[in-house]
Amino acid sequence: MDRSLELRVKGHLYEIREINDEVLDSQQGFPMAEEGYKETLQSVADCSNSELVDRVANSIKEDIRSNEERPSNRSVRRDARMLLAEEGFVADNYLNTA
Repeated sequence: MDRSLELRVKGHLYEIREINDEVLDSQQGFPMAEEGYKETLQSVADCSNSELVDRVANSIKEDIRSNEERPSNRSVRRDARMLLAEEGFVADNYLNTA
């Protein structure tokens, strides 16, 4: 993953943390969820491009806002895998385990 994608992932994780605090007002379980989201976003970045990283991250943020709960990383990986397939990218082993 190149430096710009690495920074993009970190920026999205910061925004996810902020939305989590704003909407859920709870850190319980967030560190584990954040680690999973980080792995998923990095995997998407390794397999595709910045546009798809943005789309996956925005999906996580929207899920937190609309459902008032964090999506499971398993569902995020599954959705990311399907998005990559739709866009013609091959998912790696990490995304395929969901």
